[in-house]
Amino acid sequence: MTNGCRLAYVAGLILGVMGILGAHGGSLTQAPADGLLKIPVAGSKRKPPVKFSHRVHEARRVACAQCHHDYQGRRNVWQEGQTVEKCQACHGPRPEARRLDLKNAYHRQCKGCHLRLRQQGRQAGPIECQTCHRPT
Repeated sequence: MTNGCRLAYVAGLILGVMGILGAHGGSLTQAPADGLLKIPVAGSKRKPPVKFSHRVHEARRVACAQCHHDYQGRRNVWQEGQTVEKCQACHGPRPEARRLDLKNAYHRQCKGCHLRLRQQGRQAGPIECQTCHRPT
């Protein structure tokens, strides 16, 4: 391959990547405005998914790393801008070797934060089952 061909190939590759990034609003790690948190459970214990708003949490200045995490030892090494994995990538339907199951991971993260804020006398989100788990 000649130098001119290599240069054209690299330029095309760069333009292609820039086009993909542009189609995604400039960032592949940008949080969606709203989403549904679902816990895949079979049987009668299934509750409706929880509507979660990144927009509300961002407006209340909740740091991304308060929820998103990559623990190495006891330390969260995840930083804003890194890829966000789905919670199910690490938290399964049952607890495993020092990892919470998905249901308890969500509840500890969300409900736990809301409870701590209330104990501090600050405005916080819901903690009752039916307030979060509403039919869509």
